[in-house]
Amino acid sequence: MRTSAHTPSTAPLVSTNFQDPESVAPAVVQAVSNVSEDPIESLPPLNTAVDPDALAALVESGTVAHVAFSYHGHDVIVTAEGDIDVY
Repeated sequence: MRTSAHTPSTAPLVSTNFQDPESVAPAVVQAVSNVSEDPIESLPPLNTAVDPDALAALVESGTVAHVAFSYHGHDVIVTAEGDIDVY
């Protein structure tokens, strides 16, 4: 299941991972900050792109292979295995 029909055809600009579902939201924000070279404080709240609690719950449930969404001008893919790719 995906939240977006877009599948990036290029390599990610940043690939990182997270250790537990509760750390996925901060890890996404940090990864996008790294790619955009914008300070974390200047990024919009993650909940403008995706519900952080729902994202953590989906990852924790293991029923979804990955979730894709756009945040701060970048496509983001989060996998149930703990990977975050930013395009």
